[in-house]
Amino acid sequence: VRDAMLSDSVPAEARGRAFGFHRAGDTLGAIAGPLLGLALLTLLGHGRDGVAAYRVVFWLSAIPGLLATLAFALLVKERAQPANRGYSFKQAVAALPTNFRLFLVGVGVFGLGDFAHSLLTLRAAQMLTPSLGAVRASASAIGLYALHNVFYAAMSYPIGAVADRLGKRGLLALGYATAALMGVGWLLAWPSVWYLALLFALGGTFIAAEDTLEGSLAADLLPLASRGTGYGVLATVNGLGDFLSSIIVGALWTAVSVSAGFIYATVLFTLGAIVIFRVRGQPQPSQAE
Repeated sequence: VRDAMLSDSVPAEARGRAFGFHRAGDTLGAIAGPLLGLALLTLLGHGRDGVAAYRVVFWLSAIPGLLATLAFALLVKERAQPANRGYSFKQAVAALPTNFRLFLVGVGVFGLGDFAHSLLTLRAAQMLTPSLGAVRASASAIGLYALHNVFYAAMSYPIGAVADRLGKRGLLALGYATAALMGVGWLLAWPSVWYLALLFALGGTFIAAEDTLEGSLAADLLPLASRGTGYGVLATVNGLGDFLSSIIVGALWTAVSVSAGFIYATVLFTLGAIVIFRVRGQPQPSQAE
């Protein structure tokens, strides 16, 4: 629903920037929120019961959510549009454009390899432990994951802006190819903090491209009347991919080898990029136009 509303709120030529700005803000919040919570716990924990400090932090954490709810209720004006009356959900899905279905295939193939990046943190700690020791290796791995999120936040808006000028399809395919490059990098397994920092930076960059461009490209491929259904199906495909990919990669990691998991993911990243590059279509108008 959120992505459908976002795509309808901006003209087609600004969709990349709009989605990039949203993803950047969301990620910055995910970085700042825990840090602020930790700072508040440290500040409030002096001279008072620890349970009371946690209680205060939890109450304060409700404020951003309440403000967001009020902003949606009072400031966001959704333009009415005719409903697809008489259409069942199955019929609405069947009516989705052919080029959008090909897009879903590419997203699905890529998603089946797009495992949770917490596994990368674990792998980094394993690789660095022989040279740094368990404690320093774990701390370095956490720092590398923070670097991943910094690149995710920093690259989201620029990627969206470039996509508005050069096209989203090719840039999304390039983002998927970046994921494949990252997978090859993990297969080389060089236990250096600087080398791993490069891999985590690539990971944050391709996630920025994936999250920014999948949503904005979907809006380009979907007619206005089908946009809500299309985004729902896209979310389902992504959710299934997130669920299955980590199970499959984790199983390969455990039962076969770490390399087997990365080979599987890299192959699917590459296939997803090829499928997305074959998607065609002209941007559909939004309610803002």
